[in-house]
Amino acid sequence: MDKVALQAKLDEQKWDDSVKNHRDMCGAYDYCAFCDKSVDMPCATAFEKMNEPKILPAKDEDRPVQIAIPEEDVTDLHSSLGKKFDYDKVMAKKAARKSLTFAEKYALADDIIKERYAILKEALTTTAKGTPKIKSRISKQCDTYRREGDIVAKITIIGTSLRINLPLDPDAEEFNDGRTPHTSTGHKKVYEEVPFQFKVNSKLALKRALALIDLVK
Repeated sequence: MDKVALQAKLDEQKWDDSVKNHRDMCGAYDYCAFCDKSVDMPCATAFEKMNEPKILPAKDEDRPVQIAIPEEDVTDLHSSLGKKFDYDKVMAKKAARKSLTFAEKYALADDIIKERYAILKEALTTTAKGTPKIKSRISKQCDTYRREGDIVAKITIIGTSLRINLPLDPDAEEFNDGRTPHTSTGHKKVYEEVPFQFKVNSKLALKRALALIDLVK
């Protein structure tokens, strides 16, 4: 889609959402964080900027890699992570402050979150030959990874933060030296088996998350 058509589509979507929600929806979308109103076609420019490819590190810091995330126009999507997706309905839910599913949050996420998610997923599901496979299952709340029925990890998106829960002891001395900031979430039923929650919100955090995954595999 060319830039003029994209701007027109985003303007139409913004107008429709504003009418439906009885308020100006300008500033309510993820791409609005990249908006510069001094340029021509600010919405389209912001949308393109949000979806620019990012470079992420592999586990070896000297070997940066780029995870290929297919370019998508979120307004045209009909599915996300294998789940049905309707952009209009999702944006209406978001405007009404209703909870979004994991697949809906993923569809609206920027490329940096999608790339980090792809790296975590690959790390979790890549197993040595002859060892039990780790399988992924996406529910409304999260992406759960199991090995022979046991939960190995759960990945969630909360706000703009990608988080991973693992079956590690949050109180263990090795994780409380200040280098691995984490949250204990075992008091919540959904995280009983994976009480160690870690935010993957930077390049360094991604590297540490991969090291934590190695501990549970």
